[in-house]
Amino acid sequence: MKRVVALGLGVLCITCTVPDIEELEAERPSGCDAAHPCQVRVRLAYEGFRPGCVTLRLADAEASSRTLELPVEPVVLDGQGTREVGFIRGAGWSDTVVVTASARERSCAGQEVATATARVDVPAEGTAEVSLALRASDEDGDGTVSTASGGTDCDDGSASIAPGLEERCDFLDNNCDARVDPAPLCEGIEWRTTPRLDGVSFRDVAPHARGRAWFVSDTGNVLAHVSWQADGGVDLRQFTDCEDLWSTAWARPSDGRVFVGSWMGGLATRSLAAGEPCTRTPFDGGGAAIQDIVGFEGDGGTTLYAVSEAGDILRWDYPADPVRVAHVDADLRSIHGRDPRTLIAVGGRGGDTPVAYRANPDGGAWLEERLPPSLPGQLALQSVHVVSPGLAYASGDQGLFLERAGGAWTLKPAYPIYVDGGVAPDILDVVSFGSGSAIARLDTDDLVRFDGTRWTDFRFGTQGYTSLEALSSDEFWSVAQDGTGFYWAP
Repeated sequence: MKRVVALGLGVLCITCTVPDIEELEAERPSGCDAAHPCQVRVRLAYEGFRPGCVTLRLADAEASSRTLELPVEPVVLDGQGTREVGFIRGAGWSDTVVVTASARERSCAGQEVATATARVDVPAEGTAEVSLALRASDEDGDGTVSTASGGTDCDDGSASIAPGLEERCDFLDNNCDARVDPAPLCEGIEWRTTPRLDGVSFRDVAPHARGRAWFVSDTGNVLAHVSWQADGGVDLRQFTDCEDLWSTAWARPSDGRVFVGSWMGGLATRSLAAGEPCTRTPFDGGGAAIQDIVGFEGDGGTTLYAVSEAGDILRWDYPADPVRVAHVDADLRSIHGRDPRTLIAVGGRGGDTPVAYRANPDGGAWLEERLPPSLPGQLALQSVHVVSPGLAYASGDQGLFLERAGGAWTLKPAYPIYVDGGVAPDILDVVSFGSGSAIARLDTDDLVRFDGTRWTDFRFGTQGYTSLEALSSDEFWSVAQDGTGFYWAP
């Protein structure tokens, strides 16, 4: 008789197949333990993806009819990319066992995306060890594997696209059925505006939840929080206790706390609680403007990164004080990433050269990226948005628009409206959630959309748009110099 049993051994879960289990039940009902060790230990390594289901198949090398399957549960421990599985060969088996690990995406009913096989000689005493590596590509981390490596994900550069996802009105084929925003999905959806605040010029918007965002101003010391209500109404609250010329902001998704940077090099934070004051935090950056800020939550803490016009890259492990983690020879305009490992910062050097830097995986100096040659007048990159580890977009002066795929930057078409004698408009902001859609803000006060091939109009403005942000693929925010906020979502 054979039975699969599991127990903890240190931090690893060992799964064993035990012959004649009745003889062992009385003294150790769990079977394989320190007193009766497994004869083979298999170390599984997952590279490039996290499987939804893993099975270990055992076969007697001398009798193919003798087989057994063992589920690997849990598939991973604490988010690590390795697991160990042990077993005792079946009674009557030969001394050689063929071990095959099989991984599926999402669940045990999902597509098989990786296998690895090894032969192992089972020792009479002690434990044999064998390593198997399961490899597949899930760059966007959505749990589905790229079709190029045997999976079902038609766009492995976007977590907003995978089979089984709900279709959204977001200019993307969310469920891989070859249809983008099928009717009537987008009917009746349009830009909505918030009440205008007189005497206030908004400079940035920081969304933190569905229908909720902070607006920051460089006039009147105003931070404003907006909440769109279920009935279509809007709640707009002002806070005037953070005194500075605010230029940029990021808001924490868990509770809406906002972190702001200013044109004067200042940094501050405040919560949504009216009775909790704005808190300034010191940073000696020589008064250089903080031009962009992005943050991440994890392991019970909040870490932010900011860039300045002086070329400083700051790390702010809130509530500790910010520190300078890097300095580059550039005027840095924007920083973005899906996590600290995928951060990219962009700007200009010497007044005439666009530049981009990415975080060093080993924590060392930031690495300058190789960019395609720019045209005269394309002096700097103004914005960057990282879609996934393998996909990012950056935009800049006089139509400069770049895509980063496979670790390399390539030029994409500039917006095809020319002003001032044939000069393409500056692309000041870009957000994207997949290769088939990027939304951009032009210096002509227009919001436009790139579908992977060509540009189309999204919204013409007259209020002076100053920012464009998005928290999800079907929700966009903008603010303007006239104290108005803009919101697009189903």
